[in-house]
Amino acid sequence: MSKKQKRIFWPSLLVILIAASALGLLAARIRAKPAGNRPAMLAATKINDGTQRAATPAGKRPTPRNLSLQPEALKLSRMLGQRFTSSRREVSVLVGTLIIGPDRQPIRIQRQQNERGERVEVAIGGRPAPLSWSNEEGAKSSDRTASESDRVLIERLALDSVDQFVLAQLRGASYYTVARNVMPAEAGGADDYKGPVWDIIRVEDPEADAQKQPISKWRLYYLNSQTGLIDKVISEVDGERIETNFADWTDEGGEKFPTRITWIGLGQPIMEFKLINFAHQSQQQ
Repeated sequence: MSKKQKRIFWPSLLVILIAASALGLLAARIRAKPAGNRPAMLAATKINDGTQRAATPAGKRPTPRNLSLQPEALKLSRMLGQRFTSSRREVSVLVGTLIIGPDRQPIRIQRQQNERGERVEVAIGGRPAPLSWSNEEGAKSSDRTASESDRVLIERLALDSVDQFVLAQLRGASYYTVARNVMPAEAGGADDYKGPVWDIIRVEDPEADAQKQPISKWRLYYLNSQTGLIDKVISEVDGERIETNFADWTDEGGEKFPTRITWIGLGQPIMEFKLINFAHQSQQQ
């Protein structure tokens, strides 16, 4: 795809999705552009306190199941529930609907924790091949290296996740406080602003293996200063910003999770996940 074609793709995304395979087009669109090296500037960021959390030294892996390396991640893990305690190997199963343009398909996502993070398995109705992601193998389709289109979809579902903010430290990700008490740009710094205010934490993935390396090598997590939960995640795919929003949080047996997740690129919807049912259980170590 040429740069000229690429520039006009996003405004017509929804029309194109109606005419062809939504999942394949999503991946083709995202992978067409050379990767950028640095994240885009955030219009919403107005405070930068320069605080940095220590990264795991290069070549050194964290102690297995030590989820207290990063204070922000530890705090969130305690808010989300008991599924991150060191004595458990939680298996969470989320059943819902995946919506891309006019296409609606049932989806089942299983997240199984392990020593170095988790393994995520995805089954989408109408697709014969199961998809998966793990820190050991990266993105897979039917136990084979995933195609570009599958890889894009897998990473959005597996890594644009509140659980990954906690578990990324197990594989040596670095956490950096970009800003605190950030208002949205449209608030204009108004003294009487009553909306959400965020602490923004940047998490960078340490994986060096090109076969397992995520397409989005960093993510900016917006932690709501009032609720302590994640409102959204910003990542960059080949130089373009992807915004993942978490909404309609619920508490099921002491475990908190969002029941609606939406992905947006250049102000237009990419896809949406709506949760129908959630279940979890502990596994033996």
